[in-house]
Amino acid sequence: MREAKRASRQPTVHAHDPTRPSRLPVAVSASLPDVSRARKRTATTALVALVVALCVAGAARVAPGLGADARLLCGVERWSVKTLQDRPSLLPVRTTTLRFLVTRPAPQTLPSTRLPFERHVYRVTAAVTLVRPEDDGDFHLVLRDGALHMIAEAPSTSCVVGATPVRRAQIQAARAAVRLCARAQITGVAFFDFKHGQTGVAPNAIELHPILNFRCLSG
Repeated sequence: MREAKRASRQPTVHAHDPTRPSRLPVAVSASLPDVSRARKRTATTALVALVVALCVAGAARVAPGLGADARLLCGVERWSVKTLQDRPSLLPVRTTTLRFLVTRPAPQTLPSTRLPFERHVYRVTAAVTLVRPEDDGDFHLVLRDGALHMIAEAPSTSCVVGATPVRRAQIQAARAAVRLCARAQITGVAFFDFKHGQTGVAPNAIELHPILNFRCLSG
């Protein structure tokens, strides 16, 4: 009788049923997708943070050069000559006429360096019939005296950083002053450009580039 009671108190041991899923494997297998999803979320967050950081850094590099008249792109052809970034020793200002300038012999070839004639600084009086911003940041001016015409250019200050402080200040002040004018006095450096269909180009493609001083005398 006692033996029977002891037997009745023994825990019941069930035989293993292979069709019945074990609780531990189920718990472990359920946690694996959660870990995978968490890792993916972490990787995605890190990637987004990296992209944002790169964009911010890029904007920070561009921002200091931006301004009302700044451009992301400056010119290329003979650009250091056009903008006095070759820091030349220029000759004293000489008053002349459009007729004199547009009848100078054009060079046979245009080197990347400054020609001797391009050390001259000239002052002319003419009508300014066009002022137009260009893709390279210049203000493009057309000067006219009767049937004669030529170009003068006022570069963006963001594109003349290699010029001397004195020349940069002159270029900046002249650029701020340029406007349409019936009779203006324009002082600038002689420069020969390539002909490429520019509005108002002289027969010999001479320009005043850059303008160093601008005064509207009337109109």
